[in-house]
Amino acid sequence: MMKKIVATVDHLRSSVKTKWMVTALVLSVVVISAVFAPLVWATDKKIDSSSRLVTFYDDGVEKTIITKSQTVSDALEDAEITVGDKDKVSPSVDTELTDSMTVVNIRRARPVTVIDDNGRHTRVVTAEVDSGKIAELVGADLQARDTTETTMSSDFIETGGAGQELRITRAKTVSLKLYGQNLTIRTQKQTVGDMLTESGIALADNDTVSVDLSTPVTDGMSVQVWRNGIQTIEAEEEVPFETEVVEDATKKVGYVEVQTAGQAGKKTVIYQVNMQNGVELSREKISEVITVPAVNQVEVHGTKVDLPPGSHTDWMRMAGIPESDFGAANYIISHESGWRYNATNSSSGAYGLPQALPGRKMASAGSDWQTNPITQLKWFYSYCLNRYGSVQEAYEFKIAHGWY
Repeated sequence: MMKKIVATVDHLRSSVKTKWMVTALVLSVVVISAVFAPLVWATDKKIDSSSRLVTFYDDGVEKTIITKSQTVSDALEDAEITVGDKDKVSPSVDTELTDSMTVVNIRRARPVTVIDDNGRHTRVVTAEVDSGKIAELVGADLQARDTTETTMSSDFIETGGAGQELRITRAKTVSLKLYGQNLTIRTQKQTVGDMLTESGIALADNDTVSVDLSTPVTDGMSVQVWRNGIQTIEAEEEVPFETEVVEDATKKVGYVEVQTAGQAGKKTVIYQVNMQNGVELSREKISEVITVPAVNQVEVHGTKVDLPPGSHTDWMRMAGIPESDFGAANYIISHESGWRYNATNSSSGAYGLPQALPGRKMASAGSDWQTNPITQLKWFYSYCLNRYGSVQEAYEFKIAHGWY
């Protein structure tokens, strides 16, 4: 009787232990699934040198896949992402995938109602975000110093449906005769004095203006500025645009989106010239007027670095290193950089997993050499073959000399 009781107790203990093990296993699967849910395996789960990591930003939503696709179009199909004719894909769908890591940005088309300040309403479906390009689509090209404001539609009857509104406020046009030169100025300023200041015109003590500086600016008005006894000439020159970079830590390195396209401006420069017998002896710039202001280019650059999934062995396999060389390659990389893709030698400038000197040498293996360990390993393998004949011989040299 006692033996039966003991056996029953042991059986109960075993059942409880099994239930706890099953519960722990289920919880582990749930946690792992949550961590790797954003990563999608496409076509074939086997990782080798033909595998590529492609990250899509679909209107800001990130999705990453591992694929063997050769083009962006095929990768979109693997990721089960459908794009329309008016959606914007960058790089384009026919772009070949040559790097082991690629970022693809998808901007979805949406309806935009362009409202000019003359009351004209025009509706267009577009993926463009640049106000100038949207206005151009409906024949409402922006001119110098026109301003725009983009909002969500608030009056469906006025704008013709849901979507966005792009309201254009046109600049006023002023005919300016400056030191005998006829110019056309566009401005949003309220007074003549502010308009002249905006245009970069600094009046001298002996300059005369045809109207009071506090006169309100009206569309089509004429203003004159003159300086007696000065011989002048004018030249039109270009005003280069600047590029403003907005860093986005939520987007991966390699992500670049041009929010506003840069455009060079124009300026008219007035020179005072000293002439003698038809020969120019000297010239002095007395004024310059920006007739078309430059539009700064605004770019969003991703700064987030995500390492490829898998172990160091998976990385070497994706880089095309034979398995017979894994041990030797691991020894060299471990001692050179500790498997840190951004390891930098402050004294020599060596960089990356293989400590290439200089690091930019690795650009021969891919444009993403600064952040992609796969690209760095491809360069390392090629370096070992070209310099030593094999990874094994590079390893033996490293053992003998401490460097390779």
